[in-house]
Amino acid sequence: MFEIAPQQLPAVSRWFPAGSPGPGTLAEHVLSTGRGQWWADHPDRPRVLAVGCSDHVLLRGEPSLLAPDALARFAGRYVEAPARFGPYHLQ
Repeated sequence: MFEIAPQQLPAVSRWFPAGSPGPGTLAEHVLSTGRGQWWADHPDRPRVLAVGCSDHVLLRGEPSLLAPDALARFAGRYVEAPARFGPYHLQ
């Protein structure tokens, strides 16, 4: 995973639905304020996308496509992700 600039973001609506309460609001916050970071496995057609601000990170996508240590940078942070990411991807 590597950091991408906001202008490189794909349409994030399918990744992080807007307007719903809960963790997804972090993506809205980062989009609207510009404070935070975005990461992707590929810049033009990501299969895994992460958004982070402060010590919180949201993960979306298909983790089976990542190298085992691809998400290591997020260890020690508060991570919200679908169950398929499992703890083994964050060690």
